[in-house]
Amino acid sequence: MAKKKDRKLSTPVVLAASSAMVTVGIIAAYAIDVPAELAEDEEQRQEYAALVIDDRTPERVAESYLDAWRRRAWDQAASISIGEARERALTKQRADEDVEHQDRVMAREVWERLSSAPMQVDFQGAENLDDRGGLYLHGIASYEFMNHPYRREVSWVVRPEGSLFRVERMENGRVLTTVPDILEGTDL
Repeated sequence: MAKKKDRKLSTPVVLAASSAMVTVGIIAAYAIDVPAELAEDEEQRQEYAALVIDDRTPERVAESYLDAWRRRAWDQAASISIGEARERALTKQRADEDVEHQDRVMAREVWERLSSAPMQVDFQGAENLDDRGGLYLHGIASYEFMNHPYRREVSWVVRPEGSLFRVERMENGRVLTTVPDILEGTDL
């Protein structure tokens, strides 16, 4: 009867096999965690990306117009504006339409990521303009842009239209925070 030979694995083979198993384990753990992180990031981006248009009060329509403006959502800005504000939104929309389709889509995606952080306006005051219900509002808009806090003075002229309100004019004032050099002089 032939005697079976003891089969032993050499130490380098054992170390290589265990190293490979550890690597597979790490990759598997990473593969499980990454989709969860991506889903979380996407959920947060969708939460931030929601543009809410509210034209029931002068303050809400002013804030909605500014939010649409900063996101380059020209259709929405035009839908809640009249006069100069509407014409400015439509002019910006036409300028965007003059850009090549592929470049426009790419720029829109980049801009959405840059400007989709929640915005807040601290209204500082309101003045009646005339007997037709016109109001002059002014305040400070705050949001995060390119992972930096951004604050700017803004003013609006808002007019009633039936039971809703429309922005007639918006003026961006002084920037109250330091902005990256690349954005200096832009109309955020």
